[in-house]
Amino acid sequence: MKKILFMLSAAVCAFVACDPVHEDISNGDHITADELKAMSTVTVDKVVKIGDAKTYTATKDAPIVLMENVDVTDCSGVVIYFVDKIDKYWQVSFLPDGSFEQIPGGVTMYRCSFGNNELSVLDQIVLKHTENTDQNTVYVKAIYKCYGAKVAPGKEGQYGNVITCQTSAPVNAMWDIGGKEFIGAYASKKMKVNWNDNGDFVTTPYDVVLTAVCPDGTLLKVNYPVACDEISDPLIKYYIYGDPNRTDDEKAEDPQLPFKPAAWDAAAMRFSSTEGAHLPTIPDEVYDGLKTLIFDVSDVTADFDLKVMNGWWSNTYYDHVKWVDGLNELQITPTMARECAKKYQNSDPAGGKDLDLMLYSGSMTLNTVYYEE
Repeated sequence: MKKILFMLSAAVCAFVACDPVHEDISNGDHITADELKAMSTVTVDKVVKIGDAKTYTATKDAPIVLMENVDVTDCSGVVIYFVDKIDKYWQVSFLPDGSFEQIPGGVTMYRCSFGNNELSVLDQIVLKHTENTDQNTVYVKAIYKCYGAKVAPGKEGQYGNVITCQTSAPVNAMWDIGGKEFIGAYASKKMKVNWNDNGDFVTTPYDVVLTAVCPDGTLLKVNYPVACDEISDPLIKYYIYGDPNRTDDEKAEDPQLPFKPAAWDAAAMRFSSTEGAHLPTIPDEVYDGLKTLIFDVSDVTADFDLKVMNGWWSNTYYDHVKWVDGLNELQITPTMARECAKKYQNSDPAGGKDLDLMLYSGSMTLNTVYYEE
């Protein structure tokens, strides 16, 4: 936090020099917290249930009509919730041209996003199974239509899981949304929603914090308590290692099986397709996006002790990290991105060094690595 606030403060001089319109603001060179809040908005998108639970049985390539003539005025998409994880052979169609899109296998919900399509009515929402298997039955739990942030305040329904923040205040702004920091006047983030033992979502509270630096250096901070009730835009897993949805041919060419790295073996968990023993090079856009890497591990021993560095051993980003069985997060920082991304290896002597994890002691099995957004 201290580093980010320093960056915000350092930008004040450039802010004032380049935009003289903002020099003359209330109270001389700064605004009040109340004025900041009045010039800022935090919204949570809305969802409305339009379809109840129903079971469908399919034959290969035969369309299953879930709903017809659905009013989607002002909507940004439709989400289909499934009772169980579905197999990889399901497709969905909702556009007027009747085109189908693939639903990834292993998911329990799928969002049909309208994007730039100005739709007011969906003629049909259709599922199709592309193979004859033992899993031709699909259990649809519910269907929701989703309103985006711009129209959410005046719409009915429950709150979804996308928080959108914006400020028009003449400040340098940083948003903290559920522990993830965003610098700038605008920020948006998909949030996790908790569920109960019955598999139903329960209201999940969040605090959004806006930290602002005025032109005279005055620091302001305001809080926005919000809550999410349903998943309006599911978090998508983007696998770096061990993607279970890869084709059989892809798995045959590169199995990406679980493995146990040895202590002091710097090649075992180096993210490099040329220098690493298992893990591929992380794409530059993952570094640039400061993604949170999620490591799915098992068999973690009590003496587990991990170092996070780069492949040249020239910087330590996290030291003496402890993991547990299950999911463990690793946040990519700006320093890690600058030193590890491949795009910098020719322009910056410190760049292109690969992210590298190494065990000091202990053992575990690394199953998959992914990030969500």
